[in-house]
Amino acid sequence: MHVETLGDGPPEYTIVACVHGDETCGWHAFNRLKASDVTLQAPVKFVLANERAFKLGYRYCDVDLNRVMPGDPESEKHEERLAARLRRELEGTKVLDFHSTESTGCPYAIVSGGDAASLELARSTGLDRVVDMRRIGGGVTDPVMGVAVECGYYDEEGAASTAHRVLLHFLAAEGLIDRPHVPSIPEVFEVVGDAPGRGYTFVADNFREVAAGDVFAKKNGTVRRADADFYPVLMSTHGYEEQIGFKARYVGRMEGA
Repeated sequence: MHVETLGDGPPEYTIVACVHGDETCGWHAFNRLKASDVTLQAPVKFVLANERAFKLGYRYCDVDLNRVMPGDPESEKHEERLAARLRRELEGTKVLDFHSTESTGCPYAIVSGGDAASLELARSTGLDRVVDMRRIGGGVTDPVMGVAVECGYYDEEGAASTAHRVLLHFLAAEGLIDRPHVPSIPEVFEVVGDAPGRGYTFVADNFREVAAGDVFAKKNGTVRRADADFYPVLMSTHGYEEQIGFKARYVGRMEGA
């Protein structure tokens, strides 16, 4: 794990990249920030989380870091030891965690802790959609005030550019840089369950309602139909080994501050 703080003093914010080593958009955004003439008005910590997997070009080495928090410092598995270290780095700070994905519908924010403060923090990303995953839980932002952002498709340039744009907006909205910004009033989608299945082709659209009876996935001549109305979230053909993605309900727009 690589940890770097820009500015003097104890930071109140942590920016996280590469929880999954092959999702590099946040690391590119951080390097663009360092190379720019932007002046931070308060210290900010930057964490390249799974540095080993990042250098190898892997998603993870032993287990998914985003699924093993709070970790175990005595574990034989790299990510379980790393999770314990990462949790200590995040404690007491507000967290912005960058990801890229196989799924469509990006960019959007994700909160997993279920706290109002994290939902409010999501507005600082400037994004128009927030996925509330409190029923599922997990993720590095679960035990802290924090928000994750799905920026786009893996190593595509667009994902890195989106991460950089979101990073600048977040820092401005939180008063850390002097830059115009407009906090968003996003639509909120609450995850209510998953859609299990292996080897399916996802044929619907994320964030577009699937009505009861409609087909949302296919495999070898068979289809998956919706048992009830839902909104697909983080669904894709190759994103997960044992599931297609998640089902959500539409909550509505957050109220403006």
